[in-house]
Amino acid sequence: LYLYWRQEILADDVNWLKSNGYRIVFFEAAEWQSASDWESEHLMHESLKAHLSFPDSYGKNLDALDECMLDDLVVPDSGGLALVLNHYDRFFKPVHNRASDETSTAKVVLSIFAKAVRYHMLFGRRLLILVQSDDPKIEFGRLGGVAASWNHREWLNKNRGL
Repeated sequence: LYLYWRQEILADDVNWLKSNGYRIVFFEAAEWQSASDWESEHLMHESLKAHLSFPDSYGKNLDALDECMLDDLVVPDSGGLALVLNHYDRFFKPVHNRASDETSTAKVVLSIFAKAVRYHMLFGRRLLILVQSDDPKIEFGRLGGVAASWNHREWLNKNRGL
């Protein structure tokens, strides 16, 4: 998992991935916001199901997401798959405002994605998760045993305006 603050740096990396055979799937996490936790999570699951071609039997809960990311997600053998999550800092923010909380849906989803990255790697398939945030200080801590890190061009705080 790689974090991005500036859209132009994310766009540069996405263009490189496209030119190297990656399939790119974009998500606008700001659209997952709602006044209620349930509706926010529902919007997220609907978006993931549609964009990742999950089966009709997808249960639209975090356990089902975990299962589908391992069993139903199609990661090409050549090139790879990159999931781009734009404005992730806005996901559930009006309700929770706690992206680093261990139990927040936003963090659990990233942990599920981190697990899927490692799983697919075992079979030689490349899955990347690129998380864009308008908050240059956002941190998620450990995600399934690994930490999300800033991309190499924004790794230094000064490169994120801090």
